[in-house]
Amino acid sequence: MTVNQRDLLKIQQEKIFGEPQHLTIVKPCTIGEGILQFSMADFNDYKKIFEEGRHKVCVFIPASGSGSRMFEFIRDYLYRPSEKSRLLVEKMFRQIPDFAFFDLFSEEIKQRIFAGEVDWRFLLSFLMEKEGLNYGELPKGLFPFHRYADGVRSAVAEHIEQSTLINAPAISFHFTIQKQFFKAIALEIEKIEIVTQKKFDVSYSEQDESSDAFVFNALKEPIKDSQGNFIRRPAGHGALLPNLQSIDSSIIFIKNIDNIQHFTKSSPSILAWSALAGLLAEMRAALKVLNDNPSFEKLVEINNRYGLYTDSELSKNESPEQFLSLINRPIRVCGMVKNEGFPGGGPFMVEKNGVITKQIIEKVQVVDNAAENLLFSSTHFNPVMMVICKNDLNDMPLELSDFVDQDTYLNSTKSFEDQEVRFIELPGLWNGSMYFWNSVFVEIPNETFSPVKSALDLLDPLHMASI
Repeated sequence: MTVNQRDLLKIQQEKIFGEPQHLTIVKPCTIGEGILQFSMADFNDYKKIFEEGRHKVCVFIPASGSGSRMFEFIRDYLYRPSEKSRLLVEKMFRQIPDFAFFDLFSEEIKQRIFAGEVDWRFLLSFLMEKEGLNYGELPKGLFPFHRYADGVRSAVAEHIEQSTLINAPAISFHFTIQKQFFKAIALEIEKIEIVTQKKFDVSYSEQDESSDAFVFNALKEPIKDSQGNFIRRPAGHGALLPNLQSIDSSIIFIKNIDNIQHFTKSSPSILAWSALAGLLAEMRAALKVLNDNPSFEKLVEINNRYGLYTDSELSKNESPEQFLSLINRPIRVCGMVKNEGFPGGGPFMVEKNGVITKQIIEKVQVVDNAAENLLFSSTHFNPVMMVICKNDLNDMPLELSDFVDQDTYLNSTKSFEDQEVRFIELPGLWNGSMYFWNSVFVEIPNETFSPVKSALDLLDPLHMASI
């Protein structure tokens, strides 16, 4: 093990088991206080601004998540049975013909299911093992999400087709995925090209293995495999910052792989995404004028319209040198949905070194009860649907690593080989890695959010074809 690796292991060990990070949450962002609210007319106006700008777009999709996680409730029933897991298993197999993957079963298996002659243990094995559909080894992006008359469609294919509704002169796609799945993704692209009669500009990259986190047991010891090598695992979306840096596009749309609706239900998402892009374009145009003719009064005027900065940020950046540096940062416009109890992050006002900024905070970042109470009082949730620009106002690329808060990280606990393990996730891509970005939060319709954390989520109406 090199010195650097040894140092990294020690740093991660101290972060996990040492003094917890201190995160000062002031309050949740709400409508009028950190979150913009638009009428339908506003959404359409901003969509028009985006389309008239004729912007080239890249759609950036983190797609490395494991499909096996969608079936954790079945594993719970098998190894840690409970009434909850039993009911979930029963629901799945009672409604199994409603899933798109049912169409991939052989006619023999389908008939056995309809006749009540097959049990869930067989079906689980068929779904998860290599001898069947092998979903236990595939990333979530390759899982069949939706049913169509011409066949089933994976999450990857659905993202591609839905994005064709974005009215832009050129759209490229970038998926972050393990290298061994590049070919499988390419096959999905070929299928959707046949369906749409279009060719797509698609690229792939994988997370740099050097960023992988060490895994520790309850005794605070790093875990090794049978060959004596340290077990490491991907350090979260924050490790994808270099992948994002490499994208050559002025406007980048970002969305999670599992948040995709059936094509027939995609209109709200396309409208919202396009509107966020139009808002970004309008703000950047205003900031470019300000960059050429610096005026703090004009900055305040722009801020009153878009809510880019808190009063705290403005008070710390009143000189031309300060606020010109402030406006020449990467910018993100993030859609926020009303909080309906989803697990995950949300928009908050956070204080650091005497400055209050708007941030996206995950529950795993919070370690004290007061902050946790504030977290649960959030009115909105982060669905990860954003539009970004990583150039300065002279359209020169910025070095994204300069805008990371290295003090922010995620302390994760998972189950591994029947034991509880812990590891560090790097500052999340939309958490600490974008901490010092200029951020605007906009309320978007909840119809834009249909995540698939469990296979049962595919029974949601947003994943079903319109009748």
